[in-house]
Amino acid sequence: MSSLPATFSQDSIDFFKQLAANNSKDWFDANRKAYQDHIKAPADTLKSELATSLSKITGHSMTCKLFRINRDLRFSKDKTPYNTHVRMAFWPDSDAFQGRQAQPPSFFLSIEADHIRLGAGCMAFSKPVLGTYLHLLETGSGDEIKKLLGQLTTNGFEQSDPDLAKPPRGFPKDNAFADLARHKGLAVWTTLADVAPALGEKAPVVLTNALAPTLPFWNSLVKLHEKT
Repeated sequence: MSSLPATFSQDSIDFFKQLAANNSKDWFDANRKAYQDHIKAPADTLKSELATSLSKITGHSMTCKLFRINRDLRFSKDKTPYNTHVRMAFWPDSDAFQGRQAQPPSFFLSIEADHIRLGAGCMAFSKPVLGTYLHLLETGSGDEIKKLLGQLTTNGFEQSDPDLAKPPRGFPKDNAFADLARHKGLAVWTTLADVAPALGEKAPVVLTNALAPTLPFWNSLVKLHEKT
């Protein structure tokens, strides 16, 4: 008897499509083995191998999280119970980036039925890091981050939207980095229009290469945390 592949395959993509068309607990329970074989097991393998691959290019030992397939329905009008994607995040495995209040610089990956979303950044700075970030901007030290964001945008990455309509109270409105001050976190994303990079044994290397352009930006956020 041949063993099931430990990587994402076309069967994984087919499962997502079938789940999208039959998003109910009854259907999921009836197909739970297919979920374990074609989604959960490959996700665990990719998570581990990608963490190792990212550790090599960052110089940091990386920890990771695989997000649950169950949707959080508490505040959603959409009551379908399951996500039709796999999402995971990776961040440095050190004390400075642990704890409930930590918002570490991370790499993100979302494998959908017909595309891949990946990126890097901090979705929300912790309060101390936000203070350091705003201080650097106010004292004229935002050139590096602005340059890195500009390079990524030129190369097809999208920047996270600002959280505020205007700079926070007390921040000079005429400051050269006033637009950056409207952000409570910074992240960049890009979409791969083909799921092939996530399939097969080469996926960890291919996905690491796709994330590699974000490394200087990610490193700048690590330095920001180290200054706090």
